[in-house]
Amino acid sequence: MQINKLGKILKFILIVGGILYIPAFIYCPFLLHNSKSIVHSMIMIYPNGILMLGVIYEFIRLFKKIEDNNPFTISTVNILKQTGIITFIMSIIWLLDLIFMVTIMKNTYINYILVLLFLCILFFGVSIALYMLSVLIRQATEYKEENDLTI
Repeated sequence: MQINKLGKILKFILIVGGILYIPAFIYCPFLLHNSKSIVHSMIMIYPNGILMLGVIYEFIRLFKKIEDNNPFTISTVNILKQTGIITFIMSIIWLLDLIFMVTIMKNTYINYILVLLFLCILFFGVSIALYMLSVLIRQATEYKEENDLTI
């Protein structure tokens, strides 16, 4: 089944990401020589990395539900809502990063600004899509439970 393979790939990414994240978290500030860059990476980039690992973990849980042939449950709705909340927080962090870079750091590189704006809009859109999907799955779950009671 294709879902099973994708779930295994996501588990592998989560494990490798978790293993690589710890040394990168410790070593990365030493690569940056500018003290403002160190603070920036600690405050903006690291939390987004941790949150992305959370998104991958939630997707692994979601794939497990699909593998078990039980996708229409309240726990699936909760997984989608939690993932939506995580991605919304990520969009806020990218927005704060954009504001920080433009106002405090006086960064005028348009490419960097556009990337930050894109990331902010992307994760905000993903959070909205996940919320709508959670509402849709909730309704499907209610219909399924009602249908199960009818039979």
